[in-house]
Amino acid sequence: MESVSPKTESKQCLRARIWTAFVLFCRCTTVRGLGKLWQGPTFLRIIWAIFVVSMMCVLLISVVLLILDFLAYDVGVHTRLLLDDPSPFPALTVCHHYPFSMRARKLWQEKKVLSPGQFNRYMRNLTWTNLLNNDVSAAEAITFYDSLSVYYQNLSPEEAKALGHDHRIFLNCMRVSSQTSIFEDDCRLLKGYLVRQFSHHQYLNCHTFEPADQKEALETSFLSLMVSMGPKESSDPDEQAFLPDIFEQAKGLRVVVHEPGTYPDLEKFGLHAEPGKLNEIGYEPVRWTKMNTPTRPCFYKAEKYHDLEGVYNYTHEQCLLLYQQKEIIEDCGCYYVMNPRPSLPTNEKPYCGRMWPNLDIEKFVNRLACLRDKLDIAVKRKYDGRVCLPRCEYYTYDSAISITKWRAHMWQLYWLRVQTQAVRLVQEFTQSNSGKDITESLGYRMWKRYLSKRNLSDIPKEATWVDSTRPPDVIKQINLEIDEGISANDDGFAYIVLKRKSQNTIDNTEKLVLTLNVLVSRIGGLCSVTIGITAACVVEIIEFVYYAKYHRKTTASKTKSNVEMTEQGGDRQVEKNC
Repeated sequence: MESVSPKTESKQCLRARIWTAFVLFCRCTTVRGLGKLWQGPTFLRIIWAIFVVSMMCVLLISVVLLILDFLAYDVGVHTRLLLDDPSPFPALTVCHHYPFSMRARKLWQEKKVLSPGQFNRYMRNLTWTNLLNNDVSAAEAITFYDSLSVYYQNLSPEEAKALGHDHRIFLNCMRVSSQTSIFEDDCRLLKGYLVRQFSHHQYLNCHTFEPADQKEALETSFLSLMVSMGPKESSDPDEQAFLPDIFEQAKGLRVVVHEPGTYPDLEKFGLHAEPGKLNEIGYEPVRWTKMNTPTRPCFYKAEKYHDLEGVYNYTHEQCLLLYQQKEIIEDCGCYYVMNPRPSLPTNEKPYCGRMWPNLDIEKFVNRLACLRDKLDIAVKRKYDGRVCLPRCEYYTYDSAISITKWRAHMWQLYWLRVQTQAVRLVQEFTQSNSGKDITESLGYRMWKRYLSKRNLSDIPKEATWVDSTRPPDVIKQINLEIDEGISANDDGFAYIVLKRKSQNTIDNTEKLVLTLNVLVSRIGGLCSVTIGITAACVVEIIEFVYYAKYHRKTTASKTKSNVEMTEQGGDRQVEKNC
């Protein structure tokens, strides 16, 4: 009989110990299929081995995919209606489709500001020059730059502001707060409200009406504005321009409802208000609560930003446009008119559409080529999610406008203004002159004129007089300084009403699609479907380790001659305990 080398004997002992441990684990575990691998016909053991291996692979791959899905932090929006949960009253921005004021015509006539007609003639001369130079492509491009937006870019910010409408275009305003109606002739004095003016490349001067603070926003339920349309359109030589804008020219107003303190997106959310009509805007407040996740972070507070001289609250979209604008200013040397303008344009860094008074065609073409590259979506994507993050909480307002005829008359508008001014003057008099008789105040005399009037349709003739000759207790006839031919029954006015439909709020809250509880539940389901792993497997592993140590101690105390007997005895002991 050949002798067995110690090395071969050691390998045989190792294999025997591994097989014994495997059989021991198969006997002790409840994992589906493992109990069939150590006994029975070879064919069936192979079938069960294939089943166990394949199910283990399916389980591992599925668990890895589930964990990756969990780490993606996908969210879903949970929508619910919150009854009697009032939201802050929104801001209302009003812009005129015809943006030029009476003052603009005077400035054009005095040649103090570039007029649209003069700009049109300048553009036609440039087109003609390029045609004579056989440059058809340049002539075609320049001829279609005769638009209001390009004209705006060839004005200084001060000139653009001077050409547009000012606060006097709003003839009267009313606010309902805590069941109390507040009227004002000068809307800048409306209690609890702020009026801000900003510059826009399509509408020149727009005006935003917004609550002064959170308390005023929650108490307000109704806001109405009486808006003049300003001067009628003219075909004078100074206004013969803007042919490419013919399909965008409209009468009336452009209004948008938005969150107070933010810059209004007129192109995306703007509504048209018809002149000569009552335009009622109803809105549904929607409160968004985003989930702050590692893949889609958000924040609650952010720094404000500037657009020319205005300061606005942060929004995600405006942040992207602002950083895009900074790249345009740095690389192209100009301001893109549709993005926030962090500073005022200058002659060194003008608007990208600047062509007046001397056009350097090569520099202009290079500027537009650079601008075209910077307007690529990839520029904004560099900052999205890294520098510019969405806010965790904000409001949107789903708005709809309804229009009907307005039955107002000039005398109604006039006496409403008389009452408004009389009330304010009387209140000021009583606050500053507590010991004097109220009949000594100017407000009392104005109020008395209204209260004693027999025929309210008869407006005092003194109302048409100039300021130097008109009595102090008679106010100027409405809209006289804007256009003498306008009356309240024509298209010279628009009545805008912003109304809270109800005290309810739609709440949209983001929630994780795959939470930790759902992840554990799905992994448990996969384990049960594939190989039947349960939480008891943890105890089974502890049990296996215990019996494995017990088996090694028993084996070490025996001699080599009775190793097989010791293993069989150990197996019987384990089987008995299992």
